[in-house]
Amino acid sequence: MMTEMDKSIEELLLAKDRRRDLRLQKLEKGCITLSFNLNIPGLPKSNDSFHTFFSVCLKELKNYLLAHRIVINGDTIHCETDAAGDFFLAEVIDSDYTAIQIKNLCETFETSHPVGRLLDVDVVDEKGEPVSSGKAKLCFFCNNAPAIYCMRKQAHDYAAMRMKVELEISKYQESKKKEYVCKQLAMLATQSLLHEVALAPKPGLVDRFDEGSHTDMDFSTFLNSTAALSVSFRKIADFGYSFSGDDIKEALPKLRLIGLEIESDMFAETNGVNTHKGAIFLLGFSIFVSAYLLSRELFTNEKFISVIQDMNGDLVARELGKKLYIGKETHGEECYRKFGNKGKGIRGEIQAGMPCVFQKALPVLHQSLDKEEILNDRLLNKGLTQALLAIISENDDSNILYRKGEEVLQELKDKASTCLLKSKNKEFESVYNDLIAFCKEKRISPGGSADLLAVSYFMYSVNRQLVSND
Repeated sequence: MMTEMDKSIEELLLAKDRRRDLRLQKLEKGCITLSFNLNIPGLPKSNDSFHTFFSVCLKELKNYLLAHRIVINGDTIHCETDAAGDFFLAEVIDSDYTAIQIKNLCETFETSHPVGRLLDVDVVDEKGEPVSSGKAKLCFFCNNAPAIYCMRKQAHDYAAMRMKVELEISKYQESKKKEYVCKQLAMLATQSLLHEVALAPKPGLVDRFDEGSHTDMDFSTFLNSTAALSVSFRKIADFGYSFSGDDIKEALPKLRLIGLEIESDMFAETNGVNTHKGAIFLLGFSIFVSAYLLSRELFTNEKFISVIQDMNGDLVARELGKKLYIGKETHGEECYRKFGNKGKGIRGEIQAGMPCVFQKALPVLHQSLDKEEILNDRLLNKGLTQALLAIISENDDSNILYRKGEEVLQELKDKASTCLLKSKNKEFESVYNDLIAFCKEKRISPGGSADLLAVSYFMYSVNRQLVSND
C-alpha cells in the first residue's frame, strides 16, 4: 500500500517531468529559455512563506534582467506552484547576450543575493542544451562542500536543513519588510509637509500662492527646507524600527541627536529661517513611534498615543518648569511661566498624546477622505482645510500666545470654530476670508497648528497605507 510519503514523492517526480516537457516545448522556437525555482530541502516544496519569498525574488530577478536589457517574452511566461514547488519559465527575446553570458549574469544575481544559495536560475540555449558556468555551488547548510555532493550523500538532516532555510527566509522577509516600512514612513512624512505648505488659502500661513503673515519665508523656502528634512526621516524610521531597548525612554537621547542634526540641515538650507522646527519635533516622534509599533505589528492609534506619553512623561515640567540653559529665559519658558497650562505649547500637546491630532483633525480627515480611493488636489484641499480649522479652534498656539496674548489667541480660535461650523454651507467662504484677513491684520501665523496639520496627515496616511484593517 502506498504511503503518504510515497504519494508525495510520486507527485514530485511527475511535477519534474511536466517541467521537462514544458522546456522541450519551448525548443521548437529555437529561443533561449530561462527558469527560476527555489532550492528547498524536504517536503513540501512550497508553503505560504516559501511562495511569498519566491514571488519577491522573482520580481527582483526580472528587474535585474531588465536592468541588463535582457527581455522576457511576457506571452511565453509559465508560472505555477506544484508538488516540486514554485516554478517560473519563459523565453528570452531581444537580447544582445549569448546564453552563457545570460547564465553568468544570473549566477552573479544568485551569488550577490543575501540568500542566493536558495535560488536556482537555469538557462537553456537555442539548441536545448542546459548552460553551465562550470562552478559548483557550496552547500547552503554546511558552507563547506559542494551542494551537489552533500545532496547525493544525504550529508545533512533534512529537518535541520529545512529549519535553517525557513529561518533565513524569515530573516530576509523581515529585512524587506523593514526596508519597505521605513521607506514609506519617510516618504509619507515628506508628503505631509509638502501637502501642508501647498494647502491654499490658509490664514496667516505660507502657502503656494501667498506668504501669509510672514516676510522672511515663502513657498520655495518651505520646499527647500522639506527637501533637507526628507533625507533624515529615513534615519528616524530605521532607528524606531530596530529599537530593542527595555525602556522606550532609552531612545530619547539618540532621537534628540537626530533631531538636532535635522534642525542644522534645515537652518543651513533656509539661511537661518525657522520653517519646520516644530514639525521636526512632532514628526520625529511620530515617525519613530510608528516604525517601532509597525515592526512589532502592534500599531493602533491608541497604542501610538500610549507610547508617545510613555516616552515623554512629564515633559512640560521637565523642560519648561526648570531652566535647561544658563542665560535668558526662552520663549517657551516665559510663556509657560506667564500663562501656566495654556502656555505649555508643543510640549504640552505631545505630553497629552497629541489630542489636537487624534481627537480633532483625524476624525475630520477620515470623514472627508476615507470614501475616496484616489485623493486629488480638490479633495485634499477641502479635507486639510477643515482639519486645520479643527486644530486652530483647539490649539493654544504658544507662539501666538507669547506675541499677541490670550485675547487675540481666543479670538483666533473662535473664528476658526465658526468657520468649521459653517464649512458645509454657503457662508463658509465669507467667514473663512474673514479669518484670513484677521490673521493678516493682526500679523499672526498659527505655525504650531500647521505643524500639527502635517502630523495629522502623516498619521492619516500611515493608517491608510501601512496598517492592515483586516
